[in-house]
Amino acid sequence: MLEVYLDPCTVNSRKTLAGLDLLDTKYHYNFVNYFTGEHKSPDYTKINPCATVPAAVDDDLVLTESNAILQYAADLSGESAAYPKDLKKRALINRWLLWEASVWFPSCYVYLVEYVVKPLLNTKPDEKTIEGEAHRWHRLAGILDAQLAKTKWLTGETVTIADIAVASPMHLHGAQKLPLEEHPNLKRWLLDEVENLPCWKKTQGAVDKALLPKTAGANGENANGCTENSVQATFNFTRDLVDKLTELYFYETDDTKGIHEPGDDAHEITVTDGWDKADSFSVDKEGFSHHKFETSYDQWEDEEATRAKFYPEVVDFLKETLGAKRVLVFDHTIRTQANQAKKLTQETNTSQRAPVMLVHCDYTAESGPARVRQLLPEEAEDLLSRRVAFINFWKPVHHTVEERPLAMCDTTTTKPDDFFKLHLRYRDRNGENYVMKHRDGQKWYYFPKMTPDEVILLKTYDSETDGRARFVSHSAFEDPTSPKDAPMRESIEIRTIAFF
Repeated sequence: MLEVYLDPCTVNSRKTLAGLDLLDTKYHYNFVNYFTGEHKSPDYTKINPCATVPAAVDDDLVLTESNAILQYAADLSGESAAYPKDLKKRALINRWLLWEASVWFPSCYVYLVEYVVKPLLNTKPDEKTIEGEAHRWHRLAGILDAQLAKTKWLTGETVTIADIAVASPMHLHGAQKLPLEEHPNLKRWLLDEVENLPCWKKTQGAVDKALLPKTAGANGENANGCTENSVQATFNFTRDLVDKLTELYFYETDDTKGIHEPGDDAHEITVTDGWDKADSFSVDKEGFSHHKFETSYDQWEDEEATRAKFYPEVVDFLKETLGAKRVLVFDHTIRTQANQAKKLTQETNTSQRAPVMLVHCDYTAESGPARVRQLLPEEAEDLLSRRVAFINFWKPVHHTVEERPLAMCDTTTTKPDDFFKLHLRYRDRNGENYVMKHRDGQKWYYFPKMTPDEVILLKTYDSETDGRARFVSHSAFEDPTSPKDAPMRESIEIRTIAFF
């Protein structure tokens, strides 16, 4: 899969994201914070010595120019009207790509720096610089206007990557104060055509939040210069006492006296809105992924019906999504705040629980295989000779989630010693999962206002040790932006094992 490295607010990064979406190219997105200078870091300059964004990597191929990335992506995607194989049509598109990079981008960039970037830095625009550029900009805009008087899009009646490339330097045309009124065909093309493209709408939010914080709303402002939308919230981590087990009992007993229970180390952390790159998260890299999932099933309070009617839908979905040969659904939990008063030690109706406000992962390197042996004793050794992964299937039910959403920690930002065991004590058996120590550098994401036709997949165990994600920490949290009268969260968590 194509790995792309960028900050979605920059002109060429936004161009790349919108173009890849137009081409329907599969890729994995790696955020590089332009505003904090991450593009100049040693790790990034090993990928792109030019210290610019974007960059794209496909095995041993590295591309560091946005237009080249789109050209290559088009060939990866096969036949596409956005960059057709016909040599003459392709030559016309290439003409505009070269024109954009050589003369159009530099001219528009003057307006972007003076009217957008400088105000962000509390510096006044230099009107003499604008006056000095105006003649050249109008001459270039006139070339576009003349072409667009003859065609709907730059090269004809079909949108191509040339349209995305040429529009990108104008992606904040209002704030840039570009004089579009003098070029009506250019204005029509940009406002009526380009800005109504789904791929353009999808990528505008990150630009507005980073570069137009006053118009993006309070949620878009970020005091630390981060170009992503985020909230601050308190999460319950756990102290690792080293010389004392961390335990949790699920039944009443005197043995609980003096034990070390989890969740004793609260920290306020940043949780980033993941919607801008929802399509790029992977259970094998970050440990979680987001998907569309539509179902007509709605009998969530009926356990037997859920097992009989909904479990098969989950099995089919996971087989197709993960490429698993077999999927076993073995448990589910309905979580609502209405169950908040229910004691942890209550041993009946355990499928009805409150959201878990503890940073944890459901399995460990030992408890994963043990669970397979417990559920499938006759087949376990054969199944465990091949790859096995535990996947939690989490989705809202009944209504949009507006309070206590689910957050996930990107496994690429965790270290093995961040995790340690929580020993689970049941009346008839013992189990274990992982809890987590807090450490600076851990990166958390959530998807605010998830709807019932969406699902998050969480990988809680993977037998493969080839570098892919194995354990993802997650937790519900109190979102400070939730409305006071928000309906109680209702969600279902389906626990599954995927066999490969």
